Amino acid sequence: MKIKYIEEDFRVKEIPCFELKDFGEFACFKLTKKNWNTSSVIEKIAEKLKVATKSMGYAGNKDKFAITEQYIALPLSENEVETVENLNLVGVSIKFVGWLTERITLGFLRGNKFKIVVRQCDNEKELLFDKVKNLYGPQRFGVGNQNVDVGRALLKKDFEKACHLLKLKTEGRNFVNALANVDTRALRIYISAYQSWLWNQVAKKVENLEELEVLGFLTEFENSEVEKHYQEILDIEGIKKEDFLIKQLKKISMEGTKRKLYLDIKNFSYVWEPDDLFSGKNKCTLLFELGKGSYATVLIDYLFY
Repeated sequence: MKIKYIEEDFRVKEIPCFELKDFGEFACFKLTKKNWNTSSVIEKIAEKLKVATKSMGYAGNKDKFAITEQYIALPLSENEVETVENLNLVGVSIKFVGWLTERITLGFLRGNKFKIVVRQCDNEKELLFDKVKNLYGPQRFGVGNQNVDVGRALLKKDFEKACHLLKLKTEGRNFVNALANVDTRALRIYISAYQSWLWNQVAKKVENLEELEVLGFLTEFENSEVEKHYQEILDIEGIKKEDFLIKQLKKISMEGTKRKLYLDIKNFSYVWEPDDLFSGKNKCTLLFELGKGSYATVLIDYLFY
């Protein structure tokens, strides 16, 4: 079984939660990309426009090895729109779609639509599911869990190790300043990666809950079993709930939130066909929608392994 054999096998489209306006402070564009991760293409667009990356709003990070559609927003005047559309980036299309009166921020979407081709399957089978745990996918954690390692170092206030892992240049031993110069959204990804890693460990141990806490410094547990599982892991890790409040880098502190324990899967369908790239094998093309923050690869793993 293979997924993402070619970029065209994995397509993602954001389902926005906003309504476009005839006028507004922010110009909204549909960004279609291939073989770019979201943060890299945002940095490149900002570089070409000579603006700060923090001025550019987007709702989520999309896969690199895929064809993805998402929305970005910039504070622009009408006569600047064409400049953005005409940026010449290989594998990237940027199309103006309308105006917004508020900035797009992380999580500012209803979900995502997926079209995924699973290749090199030996036999056709019926794809059934009931409850599928809403686990974070491994891409959240980085290669070799590096994102988690950086997040752990930040929470332990080991800023020297965080700088080393991120290969940041520092003046003397002023590690906090070096980190403060990194885009806040990027640093929050590392804390989120650690939160997600913790969440997965606990989610695998509990059942029949609608939501499960994503740990932060303001988390109050509603379920004693959940609290017990978290505490067991935190004791081993040498981390406390209060460590998610990072006074030296306040903007990356995490209050905590909740996440659905099971995937919200809608409009699911699939078709089996002979695989045109692997003789004698079958391929399965799946269409479905997931709620925001959920990983299609988690559903694929559930269905095919």
